[in-house]
Amino acid sequence: MIAETRRPEYTARVIEWHADKGFGWVQFNDKRLFLHRRDFARWCHTPRAGEEIRFNWGLDAQQRPCAQNAVQVREVANLSLWRLLVLAALLVLPAYAWLQTAWEIWMLAAYVCAMSVITYAAYRSDKRKARLDAWRTPEWCLHLLELAGGWPGAWVAQGRLRHKCSKGFYQFEFWLIICFHQCVAFDSLQHWKYSQMLKRELFEDHRTERGRYKLR
Repeated sequence: MIAETRRPEYTARVIEWHADKGFGWVQFNDKRLFLHRRDFARWCHTPRAGEEIRFNWGLDAQQRPCAQNAVQVREVANLSLWRLLVLAALLVLPAYAWLQTAWEIWMLAAYVCAMSVITYAAYRSDKRKARLDAWRTPEWCLHLLELAGGWPGAWVAQGRLRHKCSKGFYQFEFWLIICFHQCVAFDSLQHWKYSQMLKRELFEDHRTERGRYKLR
C-alpha cells in the first residue's frame, strides 16, 4: 500500500486497533476500512477505539478499500510514566543545588515553569507549522529556549507532541543541554571548583601563547 500525497479528505473513527500487530479498522459510513500503521502520513501515538482519523480513500494490493495517508486528529499523546520519572530524576540535582543558595526555591520554580511554558508553546507552534508546510521555527531558537531553562518544557513537548523525537542530531544537542544544566548544578555544589580550574587553564594557555608571540 502506497500512501498518497494529497491532503486527507475524509474523517472516520477507529473501531478496532491491534497495537501488537500495528493495524486496525475505521468505520466510514457503512464500510469498514483497513488501516495499517505504515499508512499514516504522520504517526503521533497509538490509536484508540473511538479516535478520529483523517484519511484518503485507497486500495490495497488486493484492490480492497482501505484508508491511506492517515493523520490523527488528536495529535497529543499522554506522557508515559517512565518519561515523568526520568524528568523528576533530572530535576533533583538542579533543585538541590538551588536549595544550597540563599535564593528561595519558588523563584527557581517560577522561572523554570515560565521558560518551560514558553518552550512548550514554541514546540507546539513548530509542530503546527510542520503540519501546514509553513515557515518553520529554526532549531537553534528551540535549543536557545532549552538552554535558558526551558528544557523541562521541551521534554514534556517531545513526549506529548511527538515532535523532534526522531531526529538523532537534534536529540544529541538536546541531551548536551540537559547535561550542561546538570554539570552547572554539580559544579555549584563543589563551590565552582571545576569552573575555576577550567578558567585557570584557559587563561594560563592564553598567557603562554601571548608570551611566545612576544618572544618571536
